[in-house]
Amino acid sequence: MNTKYWKNMALGLLVSLTMSGCYGEEDGYQIPDIYKGSWESPKNGAMVAGYAPAPISEAKYDDYLNELYIIWDGGNDAWEKKNEYVGAEVEFASLLTETKVKRVMIPNIGDFGNLTVKRDNGLPNATLNLSRFRTVVVTTKHGARDCRFRSIYVDKEGNKQYSDWTNLSEHLANAEMTLNMNYMAWKEFRERQSNPLKIHFESNSNLRTVEWLYNRYSGADATQEEFRKWYYMDCATMSFEPHNIACDPYENLTFMIKKEQTGGAYAFDYPSHNEGRGIVYPASENNLTSDAWWLLPDMQAVVMHEMGHCVEWMPHKGHYVKKGEDCDKQGYQEGWPDAVKISNGGFFGLATEGQINEYKAAIEKPYKDPQDNKVYVWQIDYNTSGAFMSWLRIYNGDFVRMLPWTVKMDALTNDWSLEYAVKYILKESYPDMSMEDLWNEYVAEVKKFLNNHQ
Repeated sequence: MNTKYWKNMALGLLVSLTMSGCYGEEDGYQIPDIYKGSWESPKNGAMVAGYAPAPISEAKYDDYLNELYIIWDGGNDAWEKKNEYVGAEVEFASLLTETKVKRVMIPNIGDFGNLTVKRDNGLPNATLNLSRFRTVVVTTKHGARDCRFRSIYVDKEGNKQYSDWTNLSEHLANAEMTLNMNYMAWKEFRERQSNPLKIHFESNSNLRTVEWLYNRYSGADATQEEFRKWYYMDCATMSFEPHNIACDPYENLTFMIKKEQTGGAYAFDYPSHNEGRGIVYPASENNLTSDAWWLLPDMQAVVMHEMGHCVEWMPHKGHYVKKGEDCDKQGYQEGWPDAVKISNGGFFGLATEGQINEYKAAIEKPYKDPQDNKVYVWQIDYNTSGAFMSWLRIYNGDFVRMLPWTVKMDALTNDWSLEYAVKYILKESYPDMSMEDLWNEYVAEVKKFLNNHQ
């Protein structure tokens, strides 16, 4: 028997009895009358129940993704309520404004936990293995250290019940554990690859040659490693765990500099879907000294966006169509790769004046029937829809990872929309939340962020 666990639980009971008055008043939480084996104590002459917070087996923070991973100890035999645990309510600092928020986070195990989808071109089926004993919180380093939570259980009548609030730092100290603040998912992903990504560079430009590109990053090996890092950063954002990537991983990527390419960059299957992907990048020969496409962080942001296209799953069709345009499909097609990029700090962490102005214009558009031939403002391509998708991680830290899987679900794939996907992912945590409510909250926080960064 784990005596330390029972000792800590007894200590937690003493603390909870001392603090239950202020927590109950602050959060509208009353210790439930249903007792199911955690502890008991007299209160006003009656026996009442309390629920122990779920024990933690691991806690780590990824500074690239601003993600706090809390792994609950589902294998702890002394944890009597593991079969009744359904999720957690977490209090933390929001990433944009560091405003303290509370969010209920319940993983959609019934829909996502054993989902298997058939992939194209004879590739093996992909299965999503999502653990209900994992909570991801998107916050700052300060928010990770100050995070507190209370566990959500279900009683025999099927009603949700809550433990008392517990500070993460105190919980870890009582369990003689520490918070790993130096975790990097992309490095773990890279180390797990049996066949590391091979990147090939080509150019038909006499000015933007492959050698010219190598000189930007201190040599051929350094350039190869830099581009590979961007790919692994992308995969870390898209993956639930480094061994469970939510996309079609590939081993070969060809980066092609083309002088005749006058528009933006684009991605395509190369030489075939099974063999690899290609990214065409404009040489921009008319502006060798100041073209931002060839400077960090802009080049990284463009390449990471195109790498997102390389692994993106698409719905058959969207739900909303305006003037013949599939608004959902187009907004997701360009928005999700930007959400991946933004989750890696590609907008708010590395914001340029032009991007800030673009966001100011976007959040001022009307919610419905905005310009750009869209039905709703969150369907506007690229950074507008991408930043909104990335921001939705405040309600579920895995939102960007979950989104591609929704386009493969039978319930959504033939009539997909971002609205349906959001409700699907949040249906256990926030069943009554509307898309307009989420957008208005997002706009308010972005306005506050922009006001603080002028």
